[in-house]
Amino acid sequence: MLSMREAFGHASANDQESTHRAISEAQQHFERIREGDDDPAWVEYFDHTKLTVDTGIALGQLGDATAAEPLIAEALRAEPTTNLRGRAFHSFWLARTQLQRRQVELACATAMEALDLAAVIESPRVVAHLHEFRHLLRPYRANPSVATLADRITSAAS
Repeated sequence: MLSMREAFGHASANDQESTHRAISEAQQHFERIREGDDDPAWVEYFDHTKLTVDTGIALGQLGDATAAEPLIAEALRAEPTTNLRGRAFHSFWLARTQLQRRQVELACATAMEALDLAAVIESPRVVAHLHEFRHLLRPYRANPSVATLADRITSAAS
């Protein structure tokens, strides 16, 4: 988990080599986990699905949407339907990656799912991420799906 946090930091600095090294370290650490390990309670949520989605997010932050999208989509499919908070965040990250790949319609539909989940769980954090996403949509504002999503995001943020 801590190696993935390091990967996010390197990805934010656009340091490709260090990001990939930290992702590799995270995967190696994860592979060493054994049943019955005495892990602290605060790390128990970090399962294979979380490792997969975080890897995709870090790669997306580096701009490698082609590698990121299938990882985030896989994690979203594996995410329990009862984990609404995780699904909301992962849907947001998938939408962002889809937009990086210029799949505007698909990104809007996925972001709408994230927005719907954010409303159910009453998550201002997801709504804040989607508000930022709305700014990324500006070049596509003539698209009706973009306009509809932008209006819904604005309403949710109010």
